[in-house]
Amino acid sequence: MRIKRKGLTLNIFPDDIESTREYYQDSNITKMVCFHRDYKIGDEHGFKNPAEFAEWIKNNEKNIAIIKPLYLLDHSGITVSTHDFMDPWDSGQVGYVYVMKNKVKDYDKSIVDELLEDEVKQYADWLAGIPQFFGFQITDEDDHSIECQGVFELTTEKEMFNEMKERSEHKYDFLFDAMLQQENYL
Repeated sequence: MRIKRKGLTLNIFPDDIESTREYYQDSNITKMVCFHRDYKIGDEHGFKNPAEFAEWIKNNEKNIAIIKPLYLLDHSGITVSTHDFMDPWDSGQVGYVYVMKNKVKDYDKSIVDELLEDEVKQYADWLAGIPQFFGFQITDEDDHSIECQGVFELTTEKEMFNEMKERSEHKYDFLFDAMLQQENYL
């Protein structure tokens, strides 16, 4: 999307972000340990094989709040879930997702499973390209960049444009207002 006003151009473009496992690594409560010959999925870990990880689980089970199997579906793209896809040709277990007790000591125990499932879903959505993220760039009449920001989640276009406007320098509000008007949101 593009709009020009007062010698400036606002471009809004799709923005690829790194894995949600990497992007939110400081706030993730789960750890995803996966083993797959073709895909590097889940979190980085130092386990050589599933047997080594199983031994680690035995030695640390008193410190683990919850652990679930992690399944991969590889059919027209890949996705993960804690629920078996029941497709013997295109899916199977690739690892585990777990939460250590020290990560959730301040949480009500009744929501720990929900938090785990939310992180798995967020990662599955990222693998599938959902949600989409966008960025914007403002250029002058010589096409020199004045401002550029990214990683705006597409919830609704109107909300995304307003968030961009809020994070941008306010002297460029007129560009975002013009975009909102062009898209019939004002």
